Amino acid sequence: MLYTQYINLNHTNTLSEHLQDNLMEHNLVKLGIYLDINCRSSALFLSMANEKNLFKGRYHWLIYDQDFNLTEVLGRFEETQLYIDTELTYVEPNPKRDSFVLYDLYNKGKHLGAKLNMTVDRQIKCNDQRCELSRYLSDLHKGNRLQHRRYLTGLTLRINAVVTAIPANSPESQIKEFLSRQDDINNDSFARFGFQTHQVFKDLLDCNYTYIFRDRWSDSELTGGLMGDIRNQSVDITATGFLFSSRRTKYFKMLSWHSAFRSTCMFLNPKSSAVELRISEFLQPFSATVWFIFGSLLLIAGLLLWMTFRLERRLNDIDIRPSLLTSCLLSFGAACIQGAWLLPRSTGGRMVFYAVMLLCFLLYNFYTSVVVSILLGEPPKSNIRTIQQLADSNLEVSVQPLIYTKVYIETSSYPDVRSLHLNKILNSKRDNIWLPPDEGVRMVRNFPGFVYITEASSSYAFVRKHFLPHEICELNEILLRDETSAHTTVAINSSYAELFKQNYLRLLETGVHFKHFRYWVRNKLHCYDSNRGVVVGMDSAGPLFLLLICAYILCLFVLGLEILFHRRQQRAGRQ
Repeated sequence: MLYTQYINLNHTNTLSEHLQDNLMEHNLVKLGIYLDINCRSSALFLSMANEKNLFKGRYHWLIYDQDFNLTEVLGRFEETQLYIDTELTYVEPNPKRDSFVLYDLYNKGKHLGAKLNMTVDRQIKCNDQRCELSRYLSDLHKGNRLQHRRYLTGLTLRINAVVTAIPANSPESQIKEFLSRQDDINNDSFARFGFQTHQVFKDLLDCNYTYIFRDRWSDSELTGGLMGDIRNQSVDITATGFLFSSRRTKYFKMLSWHSAFRSTCMFLNPKSSAVELRISEFLQPFSATVWFIFGSLLLIAGLLLWMTFRLERRLNDIDIRPSLLTSCLLSFGAACIQGAWLLPRSTGGRMVFYAVMLLCFLLYNFYTSVVVSILLGEPPKSNIRTIQQLADSNLEVSVQPLIYTKVYIETSSYPDVRSLHLNKILNSKRDNIWLPPDEGVRMVRNFPGFVYITEASSSYAFVRKHFLPHEICELNEILLRDETSAHTTVAINSSYAELFKQNYLRLLETGVHFKHFRYWVRNKLHCYDSNRGVVVGMDSAGPLFLLLICAYILCLFVLGLEILFHRRQQRAGRQ
């Protein structure tokens, strides 16, 4: 089931065309190449393959040399760009041509100063039909190629890292001393987290590092900073993870999960809007339809009571003459759990009164339980839920001075983020837009309505420090961008990709990575609402007093009308 194509290397005029069409522009997972090195143009072919980087892991080379000369072989491949993932098997025939010795050739990093490695593998015997193993000549058969090449002993990998807390051009010893510290975990936590996990990663590879420090991830989505180093292959690995996007898949290969990334806009409800949020709490337990039906039932009950009093007066000759308004007032008094100073004497009339009071008792208990649960329950959240609403609001905004947050706000193509940048950053009346996380979180706590844009991992520790447990529940959060994850990444054509990936996964599986992650990165807040002492202040009870004042004003207005009506009747009687 193998497709085989034979090319005559002696025809040099078609060699370049074949190399381009058949070996480079293919979509196969792996392509096997068998080469007789004694052909006349084999040296030219190998030179062209070297220029086109065809000794990568996508190709499996089987090179046959009937005139095997170890010195010549080493000289031929010593300057060839072989890699740690190279699959090149060199075949040496014995004089009788009935058995062959296989050698494994690779280089762990020629650009890092590594030397050609040539290891004898096994001896096989062949006839016209098949080849069979004769004996093993080394331990290569006990593992795959990557297992035998997993240590980079003696090599020094080029690695870069982003540092934002101190200038990137500071002395290397000063930067390393800062990145190695365990205190002040909110200061450049992502850089220090990546640096310290890669110290363990370095021990797994048994190699050394030479560092390049940058002050930013990139100048745009693909160029500059840390990403520019990876893209132009001036580094082999990066100690700082970054966000992946569809445009970056063309140049970078994602290896493993690095950390969570969450940028938020946090603020407390403004005091001025507290009454707005709670103004209808004393009417919310019932909808308008329920209030209408309830009022109608009280009017019907008042009418029935009035008819009952009239009937009792006729039948029993009782000198009680309550008006319709008085009967409705008795019904309303029962609704307010105030009882009544006048009761029907008949059984039917009292049953009407029982029904009214029972109905009002049930409604009153439901009403009070709902109102109390609202007043003592979870504080209401703001109705500002999106970046666009925040940009259009009158709230003041400050931003944590992180380079990736600043670049995102200033260069984002999203309309809501551009509106936020224009309204809250460029046209801000504040003297200092950029605040450190400690000061920014305190401003959020002391000035409700103040918005602080920050990265969660560096600010949540200050929230725990400055906020009481129940106050954390009152925080409003709007995501500046979709919550995502940062990943460890290498260049798309890196020969170390598979080796690095397996070692990263080993750090994840053993829990070493998560140990550092839980120490350096805070991406979740826990609020304990049950720990707070609830105080119902004027911002909660104010609407109730406002309704009471309105009721007093209405009563005074009705009283005034009654006085005017009474005086008018007196004047009419005198005339």
